[in-house]
Amino acid sequence: MPCSPFFPPRCLRHWYGLFAALVCALLFAAPAQADPPGRIGRIAWMSSPGAVDLYNPSTGESYSAPLNHPLTSGDILTTRSGARVEIQIGSMTVRLDSDTSMDFSRIDDEQVRLSLREGRTFVKLPSRDIARDFELDTPMGQFNARESGIYRFDAGPNNAGATAYYGRLQFTGSDSALDIDAGQSAQFWNAGQTRYRLSVAIDDDFTQWSAARDRRPVTNTYSRYVSPEMTGAEDLDAYGNWSENAEYGPIWYPRAVPAEWTPYRNGHWVWVAPWGWSWVAYEPWGFAPFHYGRWVQHRGAWGWVPGIRVARPAYSPAMVAWIGTPGIGVSFAFGTSPAVGWFPLAPREVYVPAYRSSPEYVRRVNGTHVTNITNVTNIVNNPQDFMRQTHYAYRQHPRAVTFVPVDVVTHRRSVETAALPPRDQRALREQPVQAAAPVPAPRVETRNRQDDRERQDAASFRQERERRSPVVAAPSAPPAPVAAPQRIERAIPDNPRPALQAPARPEALESRAQERAPRRDETAARQLPREPRSEVAPLAPVQRIERTLPDNPRPAPPTQLRSEPLESRAQDRAPRHDESAVRQAPRETRIEASPQALRPAPPVRLEPPAPIIRESRHEAPRDAGGPPGRPADVRPESRNQHQEALQRPDQTRQHAHEKPRQHREDEEKR
Repeated sequence: MPCSPFFPPRCLRHWYGLFAALVCALLFAAPAQADPPGRIGRIAWMSSPGAVDLYNPSTGESYSAPLNHPLTSGDILTTRSGARVEIQIGSMTVRLDSDTSMDFSRIDDEQVRLSLREGRTFVKLPSRDIARDFELDTPMGQFNARESGIYRFDAGPNNAGATAYYGRLQFTGSDSALDIDAGQSAQFWNAGQTRYRLSVAIDDDFTQWSAARDRRPVTNTYSRYVSPEMTGAEDLDAYGNWSENAEYGPIWYPRAVPAEWTPYRNGHWVWVAPWGWSWVAYEPWGFAPFHYGRWVQHRGAWGWVPGIRVARPAYSPAMVAWIGTPGIGVSFAFGTSPAVGWFPLAPREVYVPAYRSSPEYVRRVNGTHVTNITNVTNIVNNPQDFMRQTHYAYRQHPRAVTFVPVDVVTHRRSVETAALPPRDQRALREQPVQAAAPVPAPRVETRNRQDDRERQDAASFRQERERRSPVVAAPSAPPAPVAAPQRIERAIPDNPRPALQAPARPEALESRAQERAPRRDETAARQLPREPRSEVAPLAPVQRIERTLPDNPRPAPPTQLRSEPLESRAQDRAPRHDESAVRQAPRETRIEASPQALRPAPPVRLEPPAPIIRESRHEAPRDAGGPPGRPADVRPESRNQHQEALQRPDQTRQHAHEKPRQHREDEEKR
């Protein structure tokens, strides 16, 4: 019966049934969709430490990536200037030149899609199956490999290029497509529409370096025991030896390791989604033995047991079991700082994933060592109960268990330098075994992925433009015409030492004389520096010097102040009766030495009152005792004495003008 307002219950039951069926379908499909990929990449070689920067999308961090760092979907690698890096993704090899930025858009069991933003890269595809899964994107379009081979790709902001040394490529753009055969190189650019040009294969220093890497002597002994699709397996023959064992099968023993060496101790932990805390080994060979297989201590040495050979083994973050309390870890026996521990899994021990996975994934990740997992459903639904009931071979082994403070894990610090000694691990070994690391996950920075890519694209474009364009220094702006004089005028009063330049010295001395000895006639003192020089202008410097001498114990430099100190010392040592004549000689010398006295002065300012008033202060008062003509040491104390002293300059001046006339009369008589 169709749904109607008269029959609401039946209508609701009909829709409830459809909704329940849809929910069940999603629940059954969710575990399969949530399984992490079994294929992974790693940094296999770098020209120098710190040669590459990694952007980790799971944490939102950017840091210098070390050797053996895992690479998965969303990671962005940027090589620094002068650095080169080699990356392995299963049997695929990717080499990056300096100043290259690559986005690992997708790495899973079905496809490897790379995005070359700028720079140069070599890609080596050893098989047709790997070539079928490969795809590379550039700003001009995407490239697909038609067969196995060695290919080079170049990318810039508005151009791209590809070279097929071996194999065949196909380019697909927005408005065109092109096949590139072996030995050909194609360049693409945008000129309203996609344009291209074919040429011979590129041969430069980057090409020669990549060819030299391929000519290294490599043995394929490892391929008899493990699949080439196991990331990091190519380094096993160069750093270890293989042996056969009836109980464990093939065992690989690392060479050149210390006697006390222990697995999962020489390295650090890093958070990689979706697996969680993942191990990064410092050994150059330390990728495959720590993410696949199991470890065994046989005949006093640690050996790696890969297990049954499969075509494409599944990657795991670390084949270990954790020790501690979830969330907070455990405490030291001698303190309150939290700690966490772990130990390697032995052969035929089940690895229980701490991340979301399906029963099929549990069988796959343990397929090389455990093939008859009967309680896989219980492992997925109750992993902690399964681990509590399992007996582990190295649970109490002193050379297998490692304990460190929790911050060593969360801050990517070296484990070997921070590992606790065995005497401090006794109480810690009794803690329960955990499937997940009892360490909190790092705080993920909320960032917009599209914004990050736009910012990095803009930064890459600026770096490319700066690298290609010459650097031109910007012309310096001329100084403001008023700024320099203002700074000089401010520095003069604050500087206790007199300026050495001749034009600036009289003004500085005048300002100090005014501050130390205030004068009665302030108007005349202010007008003196502004009036033009006349025949009596040198009197002003004499007055200022004589007033500042009692306050300043240091004599002035002799280049400009030679006459004033000599005059004052002559007056103190030998008093003379003819004081007018004594003062007249320095005054005449000063007039001849001053270049400004030669200027014609206006007739109305020949007799400025200010020099006459200040000159009279060197005459002795009439009521002062002592020989006539000796300068008085005591200044006038009263207003009457000061007025009386003001009347003397006329007489002194008249007497000074009469003296040359008397000399002439004496010479006429002779």
